[in-house]
Amino acid sequence: MIALVGAGLVLVLAVAAVFVFLVQGGDDGGGGGEEQLRVGKIAGGAEATPLADGGLTMARPGVTSPVVDIYEDFACPPCGAFDRKHDPMLKRLAVEGRAKVVFHPMLIFGEGTQPAHDNSLRAAAALRCVTDGAHWLSYQDALYAHQPANENATGYLTQDLLSYAEPLGLTGDEFTSCVKNQRHAASVKTVSQGYISSGIQGTPSVRVNGRTLSQSDTESPDALRRAIEAAA
Repeated sequence: MIALVGAGLVLVLAVAAVFVFLVQGGDDGGGGGEEQLRVGKIAGGAEATPLADGGLTMARPGVTSPVVDIYEDFACPPCGAFDRKHDPMLKRLAVEGRAKVVFHPMLIFGEGTQPAHDNSLRAAAALRCVTDGAHWLSYQDALYAHQPANENATGYLTQDLLSYAEPLGLTGDEFTSCVKNQRHAASVKTVSQGYISSGIQGTPSVRVNGRTLSQSDTESPDALRRAIEAAA
């Protein structure tokens, strides 16, 4: 974990593993209004449910515990490393009905930390434009796959964010407008400040049933799985 305290914010990063579980996601999955959020179906019977605050819950119907909360910043390289290492295992647990996994994209960089702050904000705001859960997971994978090399590299430019979405079928006018206008940027900032106020001091951070895990608990997929199973 990398933690930078600046402008009242703390930092951390991640790169994602592309792990395809998607079965169906309705139409193009793009939009802007929270009232349009749609549950996406995942192979194996699990569901991907977008949340009003920009996060997403991944679980089989009826599974409520243990709850694994993942706090992530797309401009933070350690988050990318975490995603590559743990994402397949976390998705497997959700599909098998052994955990409820909740992703919380956030902005951990202060405004004075550029270009990381703006990179992160554009990526998180763009992801919120995806209103279908299955497409949301695919787009999250695409964001990590194209993560800037480090916090000093400019990335996630608007045209790039749109191009990453094209192979996923996210090409509708509503989605395109939402990304170009950064429709959800202000909300991303507000939600992120709420996470920080709740005790999130860096990304990636993992909580299981409300308890923040130590670095030793997340050093390997086996260690993380054991921590999750111990809370079941």
